[in-house]
Amino acid sequence: MLPPLDLALSPYTGWTRAHWEHVLARLTYGYVLAAEKQGTYARALYPDDRRDLPDAVDALESFARLGSMWGVWLSNPKNPAALEFGGRELDIEEILRRALLEGTDASNPRTYWGPMRAMDQRIVESADTALAVWFSRDRVFNRMSESERAQVMTWLAQVDGQDTYYDNWILFPAVAQAVRLQLGYPVDVTELDQRLDQMATFYRGDGWYVDGLGAEYELYNAWMFGWHYVLWAHIDGARRPELRDLVLKRARSFLNSFPYFFGSNGSYPAWGRSIVYRFAAVACFGTGHLMNIAPMPPGGLRRLSSGCIKYFYDRDCIDPDGHFLCQGFHGDFPPAAEAYISPGSTSWACHGLFGLAFSPDDPFWTATEEPLPVERADFEVALPTPGFVLCGRRETGQVFLLNAGSGHQPENPRHNYIPKYGKLVYSTHFPFNVLPAGHTYAPDAMIALTSDDREFGHRFANRVFGVGPGVMWTEFVEYVDGEPQLLRTAIVMWRDVQLRFSWVQPTRRARAVEAPGALGSSGAAAVTRRSNRAQGWEYAQIKGRALAIKRLVGFDDQSPSAPFLDYANINLAYPYAEQPLVREANMSARIRSFAAAVLLRPGEFDPGQEFEAIHVTPQPNGAFEIRLPKDEIAYVSLADRPPPLIQVGNTIVYGDAIRYVRLAPGRVVGMGVTEIANVCTLEQPGTFELVRESADIVRVTTSAGIQVFESWLGGSASRVLAQQLDNSWMDVSALVRDNTISTALVREMIECNERKLVDFRLTR
Repeated sequence: MLPPLDLALSPYTGWTRAHWEHVLARLTYGYVLAAEKQGTYARALYPDDRRDLPDAVDALESFARLGSMWGVWLSNPKNPAALEFGGRELDIEEILRRALLEGTDASNPRTYWGPMRAMDQRIVESADTALAVWFSRDRVFNRMSESERAQVMTWLAQVDGQDTYYDNWILFPAVAQAVRLQLGYPVDVTELDQRLDQMATFYRGDGWYVDGLGAEYELYNAWMFGWHYVLWAHIDGARRPELRDLVLKRARSFLNSFPYFFGSNGSYPAWGRSIVYRFAAVACFGTGHLMNIAPMPPGGLRRLSSGCIKYFYDRDCIDPDGHFLCQGFHGDFPPAAEAYISPGSTSWACHGLFGLAFSPDDPFWTATEEPLPVERADFEVALPTPGFVLCGRRETGQVFLLNAGSGHQPENPRHNYIPKYGKLVYSTHFPFNVLPAGHTYAPDAMIALTSDDREFGHRFANRVFGVGPGVMWTEFVEYVDGEPQLLRTAIVMWRDVQLRFSWVQPTRRARAVEAPGALGSSGAAAVTRRSNRAQGWEYAQIKGRALAIKRLVGFDDQSPSAPFLDYANINLAYPYAEQPLVREANMSARIRSFAAAVLLRPGEFDPGQEFEAIHVTPQPNGAFEIRLPKDEIAYVSLADRPPPLIQVGNTIVYGDAIRYVRLAPGRVVGMGVTEIANVCTLEQPGTFELVRESADIVRVTTSAGIQVFESWLGGSASRVLAQQLDNSWMDVSALVRDNTISTALVREMIECNERKLVDFRLTR
């Protein structure tokens, strides 16, 4: 049913504006089919409701989340009033008008969405309902009679004074109030501004917000702060220009790094809650283009967006008969969603279609698709605030999210938050196991402790953490028999191999178990398995994907790939999943170290060959020496107090608490370092990376003032550039002396870029 591909305009996806229109038309058709069964456009009820809320609430969710995109469509006068699908003409102007009037008609209980109360789901949906009104105002709202407009505004005004949860809910009434204010209706501006200011306090840095009082960093940033907050700036920002500029500056920082989350297959490393909203994640690229704050050019933004929408479309995200968005990640798998998800909730994915606001002649649609960051080159991008490291491999198109910082305390067990936040690594090509295996969590992408081989520990929240280019470390506890057990874990990336290190300080006897990730497939018959106990590795593959794990330190036993505890249907995206394990043969209460090599790759490989050149030597107090090919050597410390002085190979390193050092020809990385002999010195302990991009150019990534020694640079820098958020380079040579980038200059760039790590180029 899809339009023909256009590989000249869109060489990566083949998708054009016509494909996006098709998706909107198909979902509109599904809505109309469901609404006609209820006899009103204000109520579309889809199958499999698990929340036990009134139909009016579920119906409102179905409307608001798709209706906001109808408003976006109608905001462009060049877009026709009607779309076609299934042999029917779908008049969006009429559908939206009737839905708004019937849903806000308090005299008709058959169609009314109901009154709002404190902590009411209707408060959430008021924002998208208001956006539907705002964007369609010239073609729908302004053509209503005065009494009809008053009816709609009266319903939206119920958000005023309502209590909300102390999280992203605060913003929803603010959006509804901002729309009413700009349409000329009375609003308590003090309450509106208080809500906007509260949302601003959730910002932490690197373009990322937390969702309330916790430490959960998640995809909500893309469509909550990157869509709703940015649209507030678009609609009402002129009233508060300082806050508007701050919101847009932070959004620009987010948009600078978020493209690195996407693999060449169109997916992102799924983590956190509400991931069943799927391609809502690309909503920020459309608003970024609207507000002219997206660092990527239009062809790149469309490549990102089309690739993601196409990924889910090709994997049956839309019900084949009802033409609505299923509850799941690939196809229909409601257990993957939280208990608060309704059948209509998943329509929030429609925010990702925001590009339809732009005319066909807009550069968003006319520019040729450009490659993703992972399609251009390998990268290791560290975001210290959320504790993320994005590692991409051009050869495979896969992106890994090393997760040092985001976690979640146990809450409602129906939400399954623990695996959604607690895995050490998430991948664009290997979705994780989202459901418990009985009454415990599967250890895919985890090290887990157990005292009985039935209940396994899992990371909840993190106590402390740190990240740098290609490396993360985190401290957390796992519970064994109800008692907390302290662990520190680090991951070092070498190409696409994860080198995992752990330092376990238990209070009781337990066994450590580790799995590389989850291998999802259609069934067990599709999987090929190989083992080599002498070399200490386990391997499993299906067509197009394979994973393996090798024992390096501490582990002395292993298990071939199989469903964890015989639970096969627990994966986010696939009906069957399994994983190999490495483990201890015996339980112990002593403090001890572990190391394993892990490889997940979109393609077959020889684990013996891939792991052969990796050598890890444990050292006292949770430290490790790592030797890799081509004279590359690294050091990791997971001690309570890392050392201030170490020797890595023949190189002396000084610092405050040295967590990590990596030395390779043309590349040096450090965490907690103040000086590396014959390489550089930092004005204070910090995280940095030096990369020799050419014979005359060195790229410096740093969190602190740094001097690069002439002996390593090869002379004095004649020119120094600082990278800005639009990816351009600003000449700061006049501010640099003796190859020294001062702390003041680093701090200035950190503030300008809203980034904790900033980049410079030194040219001889």
